[in-house]
Amino acid sequence: MKRRILGACWVIASGAVAAQDITPRAADNGAHAAPYTAGSGLESHSLPGEWIEDIDDAESDRLGPTPVDDVKVLMDGFRLGKLFGDTGIRSFGWIESGYTGTTSGGGLLNVQPRQNRFGDAVLLNQIGFVLQKPLRQDQFDVGFNVRYFMGADAALGQPKGGIDNPPGNPRFGYDFRDLYVSAHLPVLTEGGMDIKVGRMNTIIGYNGFLAPYRPFYSSDYQFFYSQDGAFTGILTNLHVTRQLDVWNGMTFGANTFFTKRSANSICYIGQVNYWLTEENRTRLTGSLYAGENAIFAAPGMAGDFDTVVELRVQHNWSERFTQVVQSNMGWDANTPVGTGSWYGLYTIGILHLVPTLDLQARADYFADIKGTRTGIDTQYGALTLGVNWHPVKYLEIRPEIRGDFAGERAFGGDGEARYQNQLTGVVSALIKF
Repeated sequence: MKRRILGACWVIASGAVAAQDITPRAADNGAHAAPYTAGSGLESHSLPGEWIEDIDDAESDRLGPTPVDDVKVLMDGFRLGKLFGDTGIRSFGWIESGYTGTTSGGGLLNVQPRQNRFGDAVLLNQIGFVLQKPLRQDQFDVGFNVRYFMGADAALGQPKGGIDNPPGNPRFGYDFRDLYVSAHLPVLTEGGMDIKVGRMNTIIGYNGFLAPYRPFYSSDYQFFYSQDGAFTGILTNLHVTRQLDVWNGMTFGANTFFTKRSANSICYIGQVNYWLTEENRTRLTGSLYAGENAIFAAPGMAGDFDTVVELRVQHNWSERFTQVVQSNMGWDANTPVGTGSWYGLYTIGILHLVPTLDLQARADYFADIKGTRTGIDTQYGALTLGVNWHPVKYLEIRPEIRGDFAGERAFGGDGEARYQNQLTGVVSALIKF
């Protein structure tokens, strides 16, 4: 089954059309040219693409939708750029809403295709605002990042200790997804080291939680059942070479807002990113996250020590076609059913057909041994096909169709597990400003 699913994404590549010239994204502050930059080659609709925003003068020369920080409606149209002057501060935002139709019925879906977790319903998923100062890489510099958002996804991702915890309405909440200070230290290597302290999005996984940083409206199984979306802690990134970055950090456990998840939830998080060549076509990623309550378990199934290992390859086959293969493996010791384990594998293919249209596919496999993640001891598979139509830089329309399959009854509306299979059709609109 896995071979058949994985093979589906390779078929997309056969539709590639002739290449065209691409103009690299201009630096946000053109007054200087940093000798060390984060490098290009990352799709803007990804969690790695989101983290690149922290770097001043980082370039993105990929086809596809305009990165949300480069739309500049607030900076140019509302003249915030003039207000901020040469401080390096910038502001931007977005609104996302979508409809999900499903064969499982209405209401809250069981083992949902997060984040569109309500069947036969329209959701206002996110209204996001960002105020940030990216870090210059050619000298000592201090920055910050404030990402505030509201909507159904803010209720879903509400952290312990958060400003809306617990959310009174599952369809609308508000949260600071990021609230941290940062600094660039020109030490140890030519590229130096970046350090961040506060609440921040995780570094694990290809798909981001926020709408502009994931290619699909729905997310993969690993995203929700094997990763912590955000945490409070400290994180360092050592730019060893132009091709090698090494992250190390400490967190207070799964999804917290300046408090610990539990009495002993001091967790380690680390990641290594390596571009095989200076052309930035192939990126290898290895991650480790370990500690008590590092990620969430199904209700009543948490143990006392989580270990998550992630391996990922992103390869730009051409300027028009990108493929991602990612695997998460995890273990949770001393749960009510012994040591729980889970294994996930997916591949994503993104084909830039023309400047305003992308074709996307995702094949997904997830095994929840003993049911400590989803609450059901079974294996899951999913196949998602979609397009991203971006006729103008501030608008994206993302329809998709998704089939989910399980070895046991796992899917259903109103939180009930009644079906082994589930078909969903969705359409979302993302407005960036």
